[in-house]
Amino acid sequence: MTQVPEIQAAVADLDAYLDASPRPDCDPVEVGPFTLFVSRSPWPYYARPTVGRREPITAGDLEALAAACAEHGVDLGIEWVHEVHPELAELVAARDLDLSSHVLMRAEAAEVSAAEVDGVALRVVEADDPALLAGRATADVAFTAGGTGTGPEGAAERDAFLGKLEPELIAHLNDRARRGLTITAVAEDPAQGVVAVGSYQPMGEFAEVMAVATLPSARRRGLAGALTALLARHAHDEAGVRTVLLSAQDEAVARVYARVGFRQVGTAHAAEPAG
Repeated sequence: MTQVPEIQAAVADLDAYLDASPRPDCDPVEVGPFTLFVSRSPWPYYARPTVGRREPITAGDLEALAAACAEHGVDLGIEWVHEVHPELAELVAARDLDLSSHVLMRAEAAEVSAAEVDGVALRVVEADDPALLAGRATADVAFTAGGTGTGPEGAAERDAFLGKLEPELIAHLNDRARRGLTITAVAEDPAQGVVAVGSYQPMGEFAEVMAVATLPSARRRGLAGALTALLARHAHDEAGVRTVLLSAQDEAVARVYARVGFRQVGTAHAAEPAG
């Protein structure tokens, strides 16, 4: 289906942002039509089709990328926007890579809004704030449990994950917060502490909202939407961000973000080794 010019422009803007955002913690390596982001941090990165190169990618290009990944000692992983390179989905499937797809959404930062949630306090946290690490552990619990429904996992599981955070990762999270590369907000319950978390990564006039997660025991209260609205507002007011984007894991999650002002503009793909 042919994209309307407005959507084409939105996809191009988001593709450029997704190319720029890994660079502060990576060494970019050009490999044919790909840019391989070799991480300098505990967080692994991936390759992306180089921005501005619209020629179809071939199986030979993937072979060259796989060889470059082996040379640099990293796994073959690729992320891309489907509307920019639709041919890649079939190519990665032929290489027996696991393919995941997400709803790519955007909104004007000043227009994102959500209802307040009673009984919790929402705030942006700084580096070295204990809530920053509790937020990371909250995300670990939420993503391990999976889904969007309520469940038994709560503060005890969060604290168990918190105790397992590696010193190198702790230093990395604080460093990114200190440099303003990742801005994190949490929702705190007076009795349980951090029950939900989310972050954004600003880059010029754009930012990606990511890793919005709620402990299963605290779900279905509107915390994800409220945190997303707070992050968008902070990005607009404090970082000069005009447009925010995010990747929703499925249509059910996309509906949550649609309610606070986001709309779908494309599909984001990620491919990684099977297993």
